[in-house]
Amino acid sequence: MRVGSATVQRGVKYVYDELHGYIPLNDVELRVIDTPTFQRLRRVKQLAQAWYVYPGAVHTRFSHSLGVMKVMDTIATKLSSEGLVRRDDVELLKLAALLHDIGHTPYSHALEQYFMSSYGLRHEEISRWVIEEDPYISRALKEHGYEPREVAAVVLGLHREVTYNSLLSSDLDVDRLDYLMRDALHTGVAYGLIDLDRIVHTVTVDRDGYVAIPPKSVQAVESFYVARLHMYRAVYYHKTITGYQLLLSNVYSLMASDPAVKGFVEPFTTPEGIRKAIRSGSFYLWDDFYVGGLLNYVVSKGLGGELARSLIRLYLNRSGYRAVYEWVGFGDEPVPEGVRDRVRDFVEEVGRRGLGKYVIAPFVEVILWG
Repeated sequence: MRVGSATVQRGVKYVYDELHGYIPLNDVELRVIDTPTFQRLRRVKQLAQAWYVYPGAVHTRFSHSLGVMKVMDTIATKLSSEGLVRRDDVELLKLAALLHDIGHTPYSHALEQYFMSSYGLRHEEISRWVIEEDPYISRALKEHGYEPREVAAVVLGLHREVTYNSLLSSDLDVDRLDYLMRDALHTGVAYGLIDLDRIVHTVTVDRDGYVAIPPKSVQAVESFYVARLHMYRAVYYHKTITGYQLLLSNVYSLMASDPAVKGFVEPFTTPEGIRKAIRSGSFYLWDDFYVGGLLNYVVSKGLGGELARSLIRLYLNRSGYRAVYEWVGFGDEPVPEGVRDRVRDFVEEVGRRGLGKYVIAPFVEVILWG
């Protein structure tokens, strides 16, 4: 909902997107995009270490965020014309879509894994801090009459309007509708192609306020779910990609706890440090370049422990962890009985013979390096 006086619209600018074509940007959207904090997303890769397997997967959270806003614009405008979304709230939904990934860590989910395992901190919570407390983002929203807390509520799926939450956070949301096609395009994995036009032009809302699809579009949604399944198997849970994400997460953990290196990583080592950087307006510095440059610096200057430097060399030279057993589960599906113990015994035997070291991973069950 808009608050305060109306803002005069001085005109619309356009940015060309490889997936959606020309995306129109109004005053408030341009104001948000031009902040240092949002420009940071140009320097955060969408698919973390996926380029180690798919060389074209170097697209960024910046282009994805613009795409999500475009899809939200199409759907929200349609629903508002049908009286299912308040017309005055279309821009609120677009801003939430634009900012939904603003709190992603460098290399996206690779470093998020470190913060989740160490502190239970997810990027959604960081996004809330950025929207509400980052001086650049919060000021841009307030100057155009939008309350940062309401924008953050949509991003977190906590808004009072169920429909708004469902549009951005559900099984069939604008986030997934963009990233499946975008990731398929840049990886070259054809399984991720979906009938986006059919879905966005027929989507509706059920009696409880949740996103719904009429019977005539069921096949398009079935194709969407099949594409999603294939993309998880071929890309998101790919054993090599997962291995390098784990490798980077482990390296970051070692650097964050090493007195000789920790000072270069701070304040981005704890939730408190991250939030302090957000409030001070320096969060925009924490990107892929920041972390990648630090890896090179640690090795070139011989800083920290030998284990961290060894792992960094493996990472930089694409000689990282190797899977000795792969098992991909979905939801609460448990690891097959006895498998974890048998694989652990095998890897420990390999370690006793001096052939390598290992870690236990959540999706690719055991990763071996050496």
